[in-house]
Amino acid sequence: MKKAFLKIKPVGGIGQIGSNMTLIQGDNDTILIDAGILFPYEDFFDINYLIPDLTNIPTPTHLIITHGHEDHIGAVIHVIKKFPNIKVLASPFTAGLIRKKLEFNHTPFPITEYRHYDHLGFQDFTIDPIHVNHSIPETVGLLLKDHKEEFGLFFISDFKIDYKTIYERPFDFEKLIKKSKDLKRRVLLVDSTNITSSTLKTPSETDIIPVMDELFQGAEKRIFITCFSSNIHRLMTFISLAKKHGRKLIPHGRSMISYLNTANELGMIPDFDSVVKMAESVTPNQDNVVVLLSGCQGDFRGTFRRFCMGEDSTFKPRKDDLVLLSSKSIPGNEKKISLLMNKIAEIGARVITAQEKMIHVSGHPGRDDLTHLYEQYQPTDIVPIHGESSFIRAHIEHIKKSYPTAIPHYFLNFDEMQVDTDLNLKIVPGEKLDPVIIHGKQIVLEKEKISERRKLACNGSVFVSLKVSKSLTDVEKISFTFQGLPTLITKSDDKFRRFLENYFVQISFKDMDKTTEELRIAIRKYFDQILGYKPQTFIHIL
Repeated sequence: MKKAFLKIKPVGGIGQIGSNMTLIQGDNDTILIDAGILFPYEDFFDINYLIPDLTNIPTPTHLIITHGHEDHIGAVIHVIKKFPNIKVLASPFTAGLIRKKLEFNHTPFPITEYRHYDHLGFQDFTIDPIHVNHSIPETVGLLLKDHKEEFGLFFISDFKIDYKTIYERPFDFEKLIKKSKDLKRRVLLVDSTNITSSTLKTPSETDIIPVMDELFQGAEKRIFITCFSSNIHRLMTFISLAKKHGRKLIPHGRSMISYLNTANELGMIPDFDSVVKMAESVTPNQDNVVVLLSGCQGDFRGTFRRFCMGEDSTFKPRKDDLVLLSSKSIPGNEKKISLLMNKIAEIGARVITAQEKMIHVSGHPGRDDLTHLYEQYQPTDIVPIHGESSFIRAHIEHIKKSYPTAIPHYFLNFDEMQVDTDLNLKIVPGEKLDPVIIHGKQIVLEKEKISERRKLACNGSVFVSLKVSKSLTDVEKISFTFQGLPTLITKSDDKFRRFLENYFVQISFKDMDKTTEELRIAIRKYFDQILGYKPQTFIHIL
């Protein structure tokens, strides 16, 4: 194989759903596509999120964002901190979302806006944004071509095909075909999110309108709806139906208010001022309201959870409420959402989910949609991305059956696809790096600290403080505290004190480190005999 003129390396977003970030390298240009975060599947004890490891990333000149979902823009702040000279490009709506995130974190940074009709020129290649449909406005795929226009890479991590939508133009196949028709080798990096779904063709966003209209018509009292705050077209449906049925619409929750305000500032939402009201301007118990609740995945601090649990300071659930779950559970969140639905059911409110009525449609393609894209673009090579490892394998099997003329490629994070001047492709396996854990104010939390947190959370803790005599032979004062241990232990602290006093008779503190460790082990054994497990134990000697 000759020297590669182009290298493509995903550093996040394959083998997982989240933290999307792909590195594109030419001889002169190094760009990143997207900079997303990953929400952990397992219980990481209240960490914020995870991001790709940027340690070995060559310095990029540009970051191009395809759309405004958190798994594509959430790590922008980390990228610009590491690469302060990078140029960030995004659509107007996406740029608005990024600016608000950066302002919230007191990290303003210039964002260059591009439109779907723009042509982005670089030294080694060109990029044409291709408008696609998705569950957030202004989503694009990126068609990258060499200057000879022999090689093309169509990168489209999130999309659906919606010919009926009333809120945006359909997928721009006309531009895609026109811009790619003379290419000799066409590579497609493409969404795998719904590859295992039984829904072969994803319904249109428009299909939920008559169903929602009927529900609004039949509701006599308050309506509460939870959905993804970023689904502006869905929110526009709720606003238009609220106007039609004489209701006021209240966004409730920080993300819901932020997304709606960003869209309104850009002139995207008709009837905003006449229909949309803030919670403090309405009476919570009035019947003619539609309340949009953020946190549709049952997030612990989310507004939807607070409402369901009766903990929200403004809106309390009532038995005559209509509660609509206009979203799908992300894998791993099913139990949390089920718990909240049960809480609402106990009150007697009517709950409707997407399993009962079409009040939610996906933003990702079914298998028939994928085949339609293959037929339009006519790729020579297809690389499944944006999905868990099992999705990637299932997508490869689909390619073999539905479009056998293309070569499918199994590709994971940190693998590198190399393209040489004869347009040959080669995939080189890369060293896998664990994602970086972010906690608090964008602070990195080392992975081993999660293990410490787990032990503290599961086993509780014992803190013992000792004041030792100058001769290091006697303990003059003992104090201790218990955290997360049963009342059985806290009620019998005299017994524990006697255990310590008896233990001190036998030891000397002349070898402080050795004595401290022996005492820690003895205390853990003491509690293990009572509890059946060993709490985390900390010794402090004065």
